[in-house]
Amino acid sequence: MIERLIVLVLFSAAGLLAYRGVRRWQIARLGTRPTQPLLSALKPGVPAIVYFTSPDCGPCRAYQRPAIERVQHDLGDCVQVIEVDALAEPDAAARWGVMTVPTTFILDRLGHPREVNNGVAGPDKLKQQLQAAASG
Repeated sequence: MIERLIVLVLFSAAGLLAYRGVRRWQIARLGTRPTQPLLSALKPGVPAIVYFTSPDCGPCRAYQRPAIERVQHDLGDCVQVIEVDALAEPDAAARWGVMTVPTTFILDRLGHPREVNNGVAGPDKLKQQLQAAASG
């Protein structure tokens, strides 16, 4: 029985490490790319959320969009949001390494990616990531 528990813990740890590796890869590959066309509308000096969604994404409509709207309401002009339809702009999704929707990227004041959330991220998590990106 203990052997099964050890195997379960090892597989869980390997899965967590793989997930963290994918997140770092997504951020690192964006940092080495030339200026992204999606970022042309960014206001300098303001952190941003780049939000990849699609029209048929249930979690996007039910959870992610309301979370982002709450963050925008709470932070006002201290945050900007760029929403991208991953189905309408598949090249952009591929450039950013988006594999699922919703996916959100947190950009610092200079437009550099600092965090990525694959799947739904709540408003508290987004605000925490934005604050860290604004101060760093």
